[in-house]
Amino acid sequence: MKATTFLNAIFILFFTAGCEVLVLQRLKESDDLFEAIDDAARAMKQQNSKELPAVKVDEPPIIDGKLNDAAWQNAPQGTDFTDRNAGGAPAEDQSTIMLVYTDEAIYFAGYFFDSEPDGIVARQVEDQIRPFGEDWVSLTIDPFHTHQFRDRTFFMANPLGSKFVSHPPPFVGPAEISGMWKAAASIVDDGWIVEMEIPWEMLSYPETVEPIDIGINVDRGHHRTGANTWWSKVDFVEDDRVDGHWIGVLPPPKSSLIQDNE
Repeated sequence: MKATTFLNAIFILFFTAGCEVLVLQRLKESDDLFEAIDDAARAMKQQNSKELPAVKVDEPPIIDGKLNDAAWQNAPQGTDFTDRNAGGAPAEDQSTIMLVYTDEAIYFAGYFFDSEPDGIVARQVEDQIRPFGEDWVSLTIDPFHTHQFRDRTFFMANPLGSKFVSHPPPFVGPAEISGMWKAAASIVDDGWIVEMEIPWEMLSYPETVEPIDIGINVDRGHHRTGANTWWSKVDFVEDDRVDGHWIGVLPPPKSSLIQDNE
């Protein structure tokens, strides 16, 4: 009788342990399944991301708010902006963007068409004050291509060329931010133009000897219409956002300043 009871106890113990192992295994499989579903969903979203091929130039453009430099003549263009505030409909006032680079800096240009250019609003004249209640543009750079908010740096400017950086790398001090990069703008008959020069030393980026893809996006705030238009269409989210891709960029070797501070 005692032997039978003892064997029953052992059976129950092993059965219970086996159930626990089975449950843990099923939970692990469920986690893997949910992770796979999330990865697939992210991949499907990224299929809708826009792409801009990278072009390295020998002669950089002059940052003066004009687009007559040789660097811009054959630069790939990003177009077909959509209005996030209008459910992703095509923007009524369109924009065209361009991006080139050298071993020293990234160069951005934008032409922001406006059917009523007299209604363009530009008030902020000081740097490193975020544009508010006026027209503006923001270039997003995600060097590690993670599509995560924490890894993006935002470079903004208004039609006066006043500039603002949001989320700079921690090794760039607040007092030195404004003097590290350039922006210039001009209001023209059918809209406004902006140019930016962003030194690589302002960014944290992968050390590589092979070309890589970098996450980018551009959005525009249109004060007169209230539109918020985007080059690569996004939802009202920050992480896993469907930003665009800058394809085939070869960043320069990192300076000692960046290496020492990363």
